[in-house]
Amino acid sequence: MKKTLAALAVTAWLLPGLAAAGPYDQPYGLIESGDRSQTRNQERVAIARIDGKSPRDPRRPEPLAPGKHLVEISYTSARAVVGDDLKTIEIDVEPCKRYRVVAQYHTSASGKWDPVVGVEDIGECSRKFMQGQPAAK
Repeated sequence: MKKTLAALAVTAWLLPGLAAAGPYDQPYGLIESGDRSQTRNQERVAIARIDGKSPRDPRRPEPLAPGKHLVEISYTSARAVVGDDLKTIEIDVEPCKRYRVVAQYHTSASGKWDPVVGVEDIGECSRKFMQGQPAAK
């Protein structure tokens, strides 16, 4: 009897999670803050909003459905007064791609910067959803 009750409790606990589709159950893309590089004059940014919604983690937001997204990014520097610390860019998210956004500053003291977006494949997503698809260039 105890084994049956324990099995029922575990089944009841697992079923809601199995029935609900999560963000990783279909092709997705990621928009994240990139890494700092003094050589390239690049600094990390905070992702303030994606499509008008604030992410829980401004460095690594949740997965996104493929398509166009408006991304508001913020950059501040302790070395200079940043005149335009908030910028909005549009990113056309492709399935199984990670977009890393950084602030490319002109000089460390100028306060002027431009967003730069790098793209890379998400291996686990590609293996799961893109088998048999031609490689993107």
